[in-house]
Amino acid sequence: MKNKNLLRACAWLLTLCTAVPVLASCGGDGTTAADTQADTASVTETAAETEPLDALDARKLVDDELGEQDLGGYEFRIVVSDNKDDTIWVESQTGDVIDDAVYERNATVEDRFNCKIGISGSGAYDPLSKEVTKAITAGDDAHDLLSFHVVQLGQLSISDYFLNWYDIPHIDFEKPWWSPSTVNDLTYNGVCVTAIGDMALSALSAAYCVFYNKRLGAEYDFPDLYEVVNNGEWTLDYITALTKDVYRDLNSNGKVDPQEDMFGYLSDASSNLNAYLWAFDNPVFKKNGDVLEYSYNTEKISEIVTKLCDTFALYDGIKFDKTYVNIEGASVHAFGRDMFAKGQTVLSNGYISMSLTPFRELEDEFGILPYPKWDTAQKNYYTMSDGHHEAMAVPKTAGNLEAIGTITEALCAESYKILVPAYYDVALKVKSTRDEQSIAMMDLIVNARVFDFGYVYDAWKGASFILMDLVANNKRDFASYYAKKEKSVTKYYNKVIEYFETYGDND
Repeated sequence: MKNKNLLRACAWLLTLCTAVPVLASCGGDGTTAADTQADTASVTETAAETEPLDALDARKLVDDELGEQDLGGYEFRIVVSDNKDDTIWVESQTGDVIDDAVYERNATVEDRFNCKIGISGSGAYDPLSKEVTKAITAGDDAHDLLSFHVVQLGQLSISDYFLNWYDIPHIDFEKPWWSPSTVNDLTYNGVCVTAIGDMALSALSAAYCVFYNKRLGAEYDFPDLYEVVNNGEWTLDYITALTKDVYRDLNSNGKVDPQEDMFGYLSDASSNLNAYLWAFDNPVFKKNGDVLEYSYNTEKISEIVTKLCDTFALYDGIKFDKTYVNIEGASVHAFGRDMFAKGQTVLSNGYISMSLTPFRELEDEFGILPYPKWDTAQKNYYTMSDGHHEAMAVPKTAGNLEAIGTITEALCAESYKILVPAYYDVALKVKSTRDEQSIAMMDLIVNARVFDFGYVYDAWKGASFILMDLVANNKRDFASYYAKKEKSVTKYYNKVIEYFETYGDND
């Protein structure tokens, strides 16, 4: 996540995981997207029997109910941020499984509806945002759909640039190619301006998980971690106890060298840390029926900060302890990813797509696990997708809503049937994860994604990045830190709520 304020001086965190006591849990009320998608107990009970290929093939039988329409050669124009063009449009088949799936998806939609799909703008989200908003302000019907960096899109949304998805024909959020969070978390007062559909493949590929080196785990007599997950025992306390004695001075120089030694559990001080907020079921906002409740500032959040600092941060002021390292100038995510790729940590936080290229040459067998729960009383596993992932919006200046609705719905449906299986089953199962149990874990992780209203509309002004900032800097006093920010955070979220409550009043 490119948080300009919080990540300017990014720390990198390693841990041997000194065991910490179990802290009391304050469970929240209400439901999240993950509750509606899958009950962890039911998912994990059948994990061993899951047949991913059959399940993925069955997707092709789901009717999008769009029928046959002739759109008269309509040119559908998509704006894509952060150089994710290759999951939206490719010129031709290349032999790469993902490229070919993108091409097939688009060709299927184009042939069926007599339309043409293309990219009308792409690049980094800051300059692209200016280009797009300039066109909208000028009343220019220049683009049909934005597939955009989710937090940046949320920031643009409350400036009233986008249409309500419920006003666009043929969009059916009840279909499985739309994340339930689109309704359960991102809709308020009958308004949804930011949607998560399967066309936005990065919303899946950026889901946070824990990578597990099986060879190293066997050397330290780790139990079957898939079974631990399935039994509901995969908690942060469990991980810290499991890895507390894992460390090797690989270069035998008698001191901790962060890039040369081996560690037990590793996390970067970026959104890897931030993901614990959702993993521990303490979202920024929750829906209680039709009521949107600010749920961030709980007693539990102070305990979360303390526990994560105990696990990852400084001990007695020793900077280069086995539990912590600050590597100046390292790029976001790269340190933990690369340490795992070199076989120098047993467990490492990351997001799913990290397994595609960096880990492909890893000789050791590895698995993919969900983020840990807060405690065993927590019913479900949860995660979030890193903020670079795409979400979708339709500019207010868009003219042909019939065509936009039809093509967008069809692209999401065909992504569900063609693109996601190619990515999820072939690219991950065959090329990287290498075992069927990891596929079952992947099901669990993808079904556990939460797209929090407070995060999507954070705009780097809300509460979503506080946890990351505190833990990365070993600041344990949440109460005093939050007290300094509470007024501005509350004012900002009130502005967001007001936007949804008054949407359309001035149209």
